[in-house]
Amino acid sequence: MIAAIIDIVASRDINAHERRRLDTKIRDLLVQTHRRFNEYCAAIPALTQGDSMELLVSSWQPLVFLFHRILMEDLAFRVGLGTGEVIIHKENADECDGPAFWNAREALDEIKHMKYMNRSAGFNFDKDTSNNEKNAVVNSILLLTTLHGLSTTQLKQCFYYIWEKKSISEIAQAVKTSKGNVSKTLSKTPCYLLGKVMTFLNH
Repeated sequence: MIAAIIDIVASRDINAHERRRLDTKIRDLLVQTHRRFNEYCAAIPALTQGDSMELLVSSWQPLVFLFHRILMEDLAFRVGLGTGEVIIHKENADECDGPAFWNAREALDEIKHMKYMNRSAGFNFDKDTSNNEKNAVVNSILLLTTLHGLSTTQLKQCFYYIWEKKSISEIAQAVKTSKGNVSKTLSKTPCYLLGKVMTFLNH
C-alpha cells in the first residue's frame, strides 16, 4: 500500500478568512479525488491539521490527479510517499497507521530539513514493497516533476485534455479563448506526450 502525506507550504501564514477558504478548497479537491478514484483508495483522503493531506492508495492515478489539481490552484506543496503495511482503524486515511505512513512522514521530514536543496517530493520504500508499488511511486514523482514545469494556464488546459479528455474546441469553450490559443498553449507543453504516457501506464 502507498501512503501519501502532502503539506501545503506556508499555509500557516495566511489569515483566518483565507485559511477557511483554503480548507474548503482542499476538502473539495480531496472529495473530487476520492469520487473519481474510489477503486484505488483504501481509505477516504483526509485533511489534517488544517494544511496537511493524507491518502492511502494502490495506484499513481489519484496522486497525480490531486497533484495536478493543487498546482492548478497555484498552491506550493511538499509530498512524502511511503510504502509498507497499513493498519486501517476507520474509514478515513488520517485514522490509519502503520509502516507506510511512517515511511511517508520520514520522507517528508527529510525534504523539510534540506536547507540548500529545493525538493518538493520524497519517498521511502518498505523492504517488502512490490514492483507495482515501486513503479506507482516513481511514476507519481516523475509526472509531478513534469507538471511543475507548467504555468497555471498550461496546467488548466492540460487538465482538460488529459483528465477530462476534451477536444481543442471544448477546451477553448471551457477556458473562454480561441481554439488557436489553446492549440498554441498545448503545443508548448509536454501535454500530448503526458496523455500518451498516462494511457500507456493505465494498461
